[in-house]
Amino acid sequence: MAEPDAHPTPKLRLRPFAAMRFNPALVDDIGKVTCPPYDVMDRAMIEDLLASHPRNIVRLILPRLVHEPLAADDPYIAAAKRLARWRRQTTLLTDSEPGLYVYEYGDAAHRVCGIVAAVELHKPDSGVILPHEGVIPAIVADRLAMMVAARANLEPILLVYDGDETASACIASARERPPLTDVVASDGTYHRVWSITDPATMRLIRTALKPHQALIADGHHRYAMYQQLRRRHRSIGDGPGPWDRGLALIIDQSVFPLQLGAIHRSIAEVSLAALRPPPGFEWVESRRLDGRVPRLPRRSGELVVTDGVLEQTLRLPASGGDVVTDVEQLHEGLLPAWSVTDDRLGYHHTVPQTLHSAHQEGGVAILLHPTTVADVMTIARSGKIMPHKSTSFGPKPRMGLVMRAFDDES
Repeated sequence: MAEPDAHPTPKLRLRPFAAMRFNPALVDDIGKVTCPPYDVMDRAMIEDLLASHPRNIVRLILPRLVHEPLAADDPYIAAAKRLARWRRQTTLLTDSEPGLYVYEYGDAAHRVCGIVAAVELHKPDSGVILPHEGVIPAIVADRLAMMVAARANLEPILLVYDGDETASACIASARERPPLTDVVASDGTYHRVWSITDPATMRLIRTALKPHQALIADGHHRYAMYQQLRRRHRSIGDGPGPWDRGLALIIDQSVFPLQLGAIHRSIAEVSLAALRPPPGFEWVESRRLDGRVPRLPRRSGELVVTDGVLEQTLRLPASGGDVVTDVEQLHEGLLPAWSVTDDRLGYHHTVPQTLHSAHQEGGVAILLHPTTVADVMTIARSGKIMPHKSTSFGPKPRMGLVMRAFDDES
């Protein structure tokens, strides 16, 4: 990402806010009320979370999937009423003063730490907050309906920037104090939260990060939702308000580098035998699995296609000098040649989920090699947009630790 002096125009503006958080006096284990981001949860994971605690945040984040079928209210309205009830009962409390929040999470192998803030929204062509993936309108609409009903940001987006010693020093200083929250989630990861409320320290951080660009690592649909909500308020004549900002976790990629994984695809209602490579694509290896787990592609420029019985490796055409990722070649060259429409595609973060979906839908799994961080940043800076669900930055934060209610800022 560009150094501050190489791109003078970005203005990454962070705003303090008073966080809405679970009340430890009423929730004895806050780890049990958190959940992963909405798009990495399958049905079994959701059921486990619902069983783990009656107030798990998944009840607010995924109202369509946890809604009682015979309930009178629309699922989003029902979730908003539940949120209001939890606030009245003080299950959720709002901090007494606004601040910036330091959030550290990880496990024995990997640690991530960044700042949670309300980030000012920008036009897509501003060069401040850089998307690199397209979005699915139906998902944006679902996230928007949830946020409008709740009048809250329940899930921060994940932004990465590259290098700032002042902000890093402020974060390190905050972490020397006892945290507000220190929990272990159901997946074994630990999560700690500190607040920074000192005006001078907040000013240092905000000034230091202002010249930076930030890449959207996770949360393209949520960022599009933030933008839509702001446009909606502007269209009805509303002036400045909480809709001009969105909740974000901002991480220095040079200090806490995120790992980049692939998001695999499943194609419904197709047999592996019926798939023929179009010109420029070539089957290069085939093997029977005989109960073994399929291999992931060994390198970029290859895909693995499997029906669970047979595994075939497909070599992609050379892309020449331009950055063209495997997922772009899949969506722009291979899927159209196979007449695969969006309604037959599934998107999965793990190989077992991909194989399970392919089996359930009578189709095949397509396993991808991860795109490099350097290629993603090159694409984002160029203004090009990759297909939706192209990358998976991780490890991902848990939802439910730091939230932002609009009514607390009115």
